[in-house]
Amino acid sequence: MKTNRWVASSQRLYCWLLQLYPQAYRAIYESEMLHLFSDQCQEAYKQRGRAGILSLWLRTLVDVGVTVIREHLSDPDARVGLLDAAPNKPLPWKGVLLVLIPGLIFFVSQIEQVTSNNDWFFLAFYRAGYFLILPVLLVWLVTRRFPVWGLIPLGLLYETLWNYSQRSNLGNLPFIGHWFDNDSVVLFGMRTSPYDLKNSLVVSLCAILLGILIWYSARQRQISRSAWKWLGVYGLMIALSIAGEFYRFASWWPLDETREYFLQIPVWDLYQTLPFLLLVFIGMFFARKHGGLTFLLLLGYLLPTVIFGRYGSWNEPISFYLVSLAVLMYRFVVALVAPVWLVRAASVPGRQRAAAIPVAIAIFCHVALNFIVSLAWAGEIGYPATVFELVFNSWGQLIVAAGLALAVTLYLPREKDQAVASPPALAAATE
Repeated sequence: MKTNRWVASSQRLYCWLLQLYPQAYRAIYESEMLHLFSDQCQEAYKQRGRAGILSLWLRTLVDVGVTVIREHLSDPDARVGLLDAAPNKPLPWKGVLLVLIPGLIFFVSQIEQVTSNNDWFFLAFYRAGYFLILPVLLVWLVTRRFPVWGLIPLGLLYETLWNYSQRSNLGNLPFIGHWFDNDSVVLFGMRTSPYDLKNSLVVSLCAILLGILIWYSARQRQISRSAWKWLGVYGLMIALSIAGEFYRFASWWPLDETREYFLQIPVWDLYQTLPFLLLVFIGMFFARKHGGLTFLLLLGYLLPTVIFGRYGSWNEPISFYLVSLAVLMYRFVVALVAPVWLVRAASVPGRQRAAAIPVAIAIFCHVALNFIVSLAWAGEIGYPATVFELVFNSWGQLIVAAGLALAVTLYLPREKDQAVASPPALAAATE
């Protein structure tokens, strides 16, 4: 009886381990491998008892680990999960683990940030994008395929470079660098700072690129009616943001003192909002191949979002535990829940929910924390917090939400919109 229990248990465990091999390999060798292992188990137990079984397992685990990796790398279908996603099927777990690496880095660093004095999160914020993109570029150069798990690092790198551009010194640029070395520059008859001139140039470049991408996507019939509506909502919210800034400046200072800001306000608002919209339309090039999983690109952009800075004695009006809960909830759903849900969903409706629900929870956490912080500081300094101020302080997150809704309609169109607006290649990729 003892021999039967040990051998039978080993056989069941080995059957489970065989599931790790590629399907084509199992179809040919599974029965032979199981039969050979059963004979080895019986012989090992007959000669040395339990010690023989344990010794056999030590050799078997090493052999299985090596051969599983070798067969997956040599299997013609290994790219499913490692590079591509099969249509109408969840991404295999080997691909899910690769997708999760950036999120795990930021989630662990965020936990360390709020539980110690270590500055891990901001170290990852400024450095992780450069290192995580290197294996993606290497795979792309070797295989000529952009891997699905490279979308999050690409979005992260885009956000990192954009954040760096807000601090970079443009005085060393050829031909135009001398403009940025001056204390002020005359632009359209108005005196402005080199910082504002840099913003104007970046906004102009973003607007030109965005116009080209929108024209190209429309020409390819990749923009559905729903997408046009959300694009209009995004533009309207930017216009309302600019109007709100005008209202704030006009109510705080006399008109003659704020005239110089009237050119800077729209430039600054566009500087904050156009890059994200540009990334949404850059994603259309990846949607042809990866379909709805292209939403991972935007999750990478959101991954390092700072929803609250360093906590210190100056933040005493706000509860540390409340801030920690909101920050960790945001990081958890963006870094872990949303990517896993998205890549394991097999249908367009499932991926629509995976893209919308976790991100909606994350944005709610961000907006709720903004409301709480605004109310706490208003009570601390004795200044009443108006509804306008509360809404306006969270308007940037609402604009991001509109951009994410636009991305869902572009990358994961409904069937009736897909049939009208999408070319066959895109339709096949998103089904």
